[in-house]
Amino acid sequence: MERTAQEIRLRGLRNASTVADVVDGILAALPDAHPLEAHRWAQGWDRRELSIRIDMVYERAGLAPPGVADAEICRWEHGDRRPNDERIDVLCQIYGTRPDRLGFGHDYSGAVLGHLEQAGLIDLYPLTTSDSKADLVGRLSSAAQHINMFGLTRNYYAGEAMLPLFEHKAAKGVPVRLYIMDPHCDSRRDRYRLEPAEAAMEDPDRYTREILRPLAEAASASENFEIYLYNFPCSFAMEEVDDAIRVMLYGHGKRGTDGPILTFQAGTEFHRYFSDQLRWIERLAAADPIPEPWRSKGIAVWRYEG
Repeated sequence: MERTAQEIRLRGLRNASTVADVVDGILAALPDAHPLEAHRWAQGWDRRELSIRIDMVYERAGLAPPGVADAEICRWEHGDRRPNDERIDVLCQIYGTRPDRLGFGHDYSGAVLGHLEQAGLIDLYPLTTSDSKADLVGRLSSAAQHINMFGLTRNYYAGEAMLPLFEHKAAKGVPVRLYIMDPHCDSRRDRYRLEPAEAAMEDPDRYTREILRPLAEAASASENFEIYLYNFPCSFAMEEVDDAIRVMLYGHGKRGTDGPILTFQAGTEFHRYFSDQLRWIERLAAADPIPEPWRSKGIAVWRYEG
């Protein structure tokens, strides 16, 4: 695992990737790795160096260095023991990140106001960034019930940071369902009329070749991994991982990755609205034939196998 992590780190250095992107790549390639250990690997440190850096934080604060043993750090990184809150705070300082990114707790920073808490809004990003990708990777890594993804093209899903996660979860018995707009349907062409000129994968044949077929090939290896196509317009993407749904808005004159990302927790009307959308799509995917009034309107959802 450490050798694989080192290869990902070196590749990230060559590509001028951020440390957060390197961490995400490590967690995607090694789903069983603890985020704390992934952060150390991404920095290229051994446990002794991390211990020294912990001491330095204490010394700068005028406190006695704790001299944390390598064996204790190993227990933290393998989930055998949880560091106390003071140590977690120090680790966050060292890695320049939040506790949830290190595998300790959840990030609720998006819900600091009462009305947002009542809405079940637990996270908010202005657009797709390394942090928003890390959030998704973390949610997928801990998924235990189901993964349902719906959107326009979802190019990111076929990349090295995501596809191994889908394969790993499906192999572990977690149902993975991807719902992607048919690359040759009228709705997709209409959507790309609103995308800027530099939008990726507008050509349906290229998209099928470089994204859709690799996804279908990966899905063919597991009965728990399925790809579906649909042929109707969409104004947002949805990523349902267990009891949370991330919603990405599609704007006009903007790429899909430029839209805000909101995450809703189960138990509110807001979450229920998007959950109902996904359940409607699932019903259409399972129906034979498509029920009215959708059949007369030409609405279709079907299994794609390459």
